[in-house]
Amino acid sequence: MASKEEQSEVVMLPLSEVGSIRWTDTRGHKMRALRGDMPLVTLSKRLTEFEVDISRQYLNRMETNTDVKNASPKVITALCQVFGCTLAELLCLKSTLIVQLGIDNCN
Repeated sequence: MASKEEQSEVVMLPLSEVGSIRWTDTRGHKMRALRGDMPLVTLSKRLTEFEVDISRQYLNRMETNTDVKNASPKVITALCQVFGCTLAELLCLKSTLIVQLGIDNCN
């Protein structure tokens, strides 16, 4: 039996048309792994280079999923730029979904 995530319909939209992206524990853990030994205060400062003003406290909440249910596309894309990763990698998209989106080898 396929999981709910495997059954999800994939719809391609420009990020400018997306109000928020669902944030999960898995995505928080991935964010933490991608951050490595970079302090949260440094990450917060680096995000300002991409016009994202976000506190280290909120970044910590994103990593631990404390009350964070959604993230803006602007925050997500800035995180990808700072980490040097793809959107698919940060969002932990399954390889089957990645193929459907036309993204190659993200993980």
